[in-house]
Amino acid sequence: MDKIGIVEIRKIAFTKQRKFEVYTFFNDVVRVIDRYDTKAMYIGDTCDVLMAMQSKAELLRPTSDDIGPHLLTPEVDRLHERRLKFAAIITNQMRTLEKADLTDKRQKVKLAKPIVYGYLNYLRQNDKSAIESAINGFLYELELKPEVKAALYELGFKTYLGEMKAANIGYEKKRAERSAQLSRRHKGSTIPIQRELQYIMNILFEQVNYYQHVYKDIDYSGLITALNHTIAVYTKLIKTRDTQRKNKKLKAQEKADAPLEEKTKMDGIDKSQSTSDDSESATIPSAEQKETPLKPTQKSIGNDKPINGLMDILKRKDKERDEEDQ
Repeated sequence: MDKIGIVEIRKIAFTKQRKFEVYTFFNDVVRVIDRYDTKAMYIGDTCDVLMAMQSKAELLRPTSDDIGPHLLTPEVDRLHERRLKFAAIITNQMRTLEKADLTDKRQKVKLAKPIVYGYLNYLRQNDKSAIESAINGFLYELELKPEVKAALYELGFKTYLGEMKAANIGYEKKRAERSAQLSRRHKGSTIPIQRELQYIMNILFEQVNYYQHVYKDIDYSGLITALNHTIAVYTKLIKTRDTQRKNKKLKAQEKADAPLEEKTKMDGIDKSQSTSDDSESATIPSAEQKETPLKPTQKSIGNDKPINGLMDILKRKDKERDEEDQ
């Protein structure tokens, strides 16, 4: 009997997935298919290929580049700062003893201060490599010269020296551990790995969609429902990110257009005011214009019409002669 209302595996926008999403999506798909008898569904070979790619998928595991600084970095920085702090305490205490110039400590200060100042003075002005070299050089020098170490102990530096040494050892240990972890990371682009994983998963999805039409006596609905649920979770992530990106772009565009709209509005106001001022100045004469009579050149004499053409000029001359004769 044919199945009614066959549901297929949904499409997912693979190209819009981020690296860590490909990693988690792959592992979620593997967990789903691991719960089913893939051999009986005739998709065993494809699933075996997918399972064999788990080592490659591990190269996509989120790192500090994706989620922030390496987990050991805060501890490395703390130990580095601690050894600098005790180095500063030692040099400051040595300056205090030197200024005090106590008779019973004068020789011990004279013996120890060249090594203290030579290695530990103004350490913060150097880079980490120079700082590490100076601190290790100082501690090594104390082992070579036990009389200097003894003098420092007698001057009350034993606790400070022990704390600085412990911080330095801890710093080197954690830094080496961090470097080892960083060296195991995949070098170069992971895009080919992402595309390979997505390609095999897409083949699996298409096979399931096709085989449920071919092998109608096999129930694929449970597998399809589980995969669709997983796909829906990641599709929602993609859509949410697209919406956020679109809104961000619109806000940026509105922010960029705001000054132009304001300028256009102000230009319209200025133009309106200018037109109004011109209209008023044209219709209302000034006080000087009211008092100053019009010149003949501005208005024709008497109530006569303006002179137009040669005939008007001749007629006017004849009229003026007649008036003189009378």
